[in-house]
Amino acid sequence: MHHRQIERLAAGSSPVHRLDARVKVLLALCMVVVLGFYPPTPGPQYLVAAAMPVAAIIAAGLPLGFVLSRLSMVFPFVFLVIVFLPWSHGTHVLWHRPGWPPIYREGVELALAVMLKGMLSVLAIAVVVFTTPIVKLLGALRALRMPRVLVAVLSFLFRYLDLLADQSQRVRRARIARGGGRGTLAWRAAGGGVGRLFVRALARAERIYTAMLARGYAGDVCCLEKPVMRRADWCACACGILWIGAVAYAGLTLHGG
Repeated sequence: MHHRQIERLAAGSSPVHRLDARVKVLLALCMVVVLGFYPPTPGPQYLVAAAMPVAAIIAAGLPLGFVLSRLSMVFPFVFLVIVFLPWSHGTHVLWHRPGWPPIYREGVELALAVMLKGMLSVLAIAVVVFTTPIVKLLGALRALRMPRVLVAVLSFLFRYLDLLADQSQRVRRARIARGGGRGTLAWRAAGGGVGRLFVRALARAERIYTAMLARGYAGDVCCLEKPVMRRADWCACACGILWIGAVAYAGLTLHGG
């Protein structure tokens, strides 16, 4: 499964992997915020914003194909946002044919800008996830005062994803063995399988939670070792902040239109 490969990638030993997780999370979040304030037009400022994530991917030795495959996951969500923008936003007609609604230049530019923002935001977060073990990542989120419930949910999701996938495969094999068929019968069988999967997952989650409470779980993520900022981490943090400033400045001065 993909998260197993993510675990193997996060166990690397490159300079990016060795950086403090808090630094990587903080810089990624700052980049996402800065990109949110970028002007709604594509331009060279997005090349400036992409420079650091691309450099981090190269320095970490991450497989480009896998990173791009994860990046493609953003397209369905972005598509739902941008699909109608070329026809609904703007005043300057870029294309028009009798019987068809006009396509506006501002709408096309806004759609491209939204797509670039989404891709770069996912790329920045992907660099953090692919170069940070899950325990250190969760510890960094708690150190940065992320809500405890959110961190706990992310922890459980990652730890028990295998269990959920295995349970879903069992339900699927049982449906096939009983002749799920096709058409309406297949949809009815699939609906029943989803219901059984939900009931089993809920029952197992309650048992796991009860066992965790019996072992002293208090709702927080515990780390065996306390992270310490090294000189290299402080230098990387300073360089990252300077780069974030350059990205923000590029958004103010290099935007198109």
